[in-house]
Amino acid sequence: MLTLISFIVLLGIIVFIHEAGHFTAAKICGMRVEIFSLGFGKPVLKRTLGETEYRIAWIPLGGFVKISGMLDESMEEGSVKNEPWEFESKNFFQKSFVILSGVTMNFLLAIFIYSLLTFVHGIPEVTSTSIKGFTEESPARNAGMKEGDKIIMINETLTETWNDITSKVHDNPGTELIFEVQRGDSILFFPVTTLSVKTLHEGDIKNIGLIGIFPFFEIRNASILNSITEGTRATWNWIKVGWLSIRMLVTGSASVRELGGPLLIAQMTGESVRAGIWAYMGFIAFISVNIGFLNLLPIPILDGGHFVFILAEGISRKKIPPKIKFKILQIGMLLLFILMAVVIFNDAGRLIGKNDRDIENYNRQEDN
Repeated sequence: MLTLISFIVLLGIIVFIHEAGHFTAAKICGMRVEIFSLGFGKPVLKRTLGETEYRIAWIPLGGFVKISGMLDESMEEGSVKNEPWEFESKNFFQKSFVILSGVTMNFLLAIFIYSLLTFVHGIPEVTSTSIKGFTEESPARNAGMKEGDKIIMINETLTETWNDITSKVHDNPGTELIFEVQRGDSILFFPVTTLSVKTLHEGDIKNIGLIGIFPFFEIRNASILNSITEGTRATWNWIKVGWLSIRMLVTGSASVRELGGPLLIAQMTGESVRAGIWAYMGFIAFISVNIGFLNLLPIPILDGGHFVFILAEGISRKKIPPKIKFKILQIGMLLLFILMAVVIFNDAGRLIGKNDRDIENYNRQEDN
């Protein structure tokens, strides 16, 4: 129950922020908003205030804002009447502002949360080149290093900061390196073969070296400016991860089987909320970035697809015929249904696999 409630709250916050961005931008540009809906399908609650009907629908996996004269996910043809308050009656910049305001709000929400987390918890700063601890199966520990050892040199190159150690190790995946270490009054030498791990590094997915150590650090109080800077950097890094993930899917470096959907998000939401309110807020920011990024993809029915329509019309100075636009949106809807089916299938496979592993582990415990 906790997982379900926290999942609905997470989606509610992110969807509300996204649709509120569209709604507010449309109002600023003088457009009439007919429907503001949290969720899809049949409304559970609805109320009309002014010219807008506000809804809470029974399928919480999204939402929409219905703007007068706009062909969108409501899939209603013949809705354009060339009234001054309609979407199609506005200029290129106004329409772009309205379409892109949703994802902008998703990114701003993430920046706000990450900035708040930084302001509350501070910024960790590494204070020395001494080892505080090791990961499981650490090559450094297996080679004989101990907690408190101070790394002085790697391959006869002086390491004055932890960044010096990180750079040398990362640049040499799967390579034997000679570490010169100070332990008390003694100087010791340890040959360590680094692990080779594929991860995001310096704006690209590449193999880097790791030896499974982590440093001592102090927490420095963060000013408001520091917090916003760190919050913006964290958001931008996750946007880059999204872009690299799409690139890997297109090039075949990653498989669609690795995609996760609502079931996986719900499971991770439950885990984050059990870890505490700050972990839960961080996960909300993470999902907000990802939803914002996905909405920017040039797929019909998504915000990115609508922006492609606007951009094409702005460049050509000609309107795309509604019937053609309608057919393209139908194709986009079909693609989204297929994608949703794939990710739900992936999620179900993960959950079934997890249950099988849990049963197997239980049986092993019983045998022992």
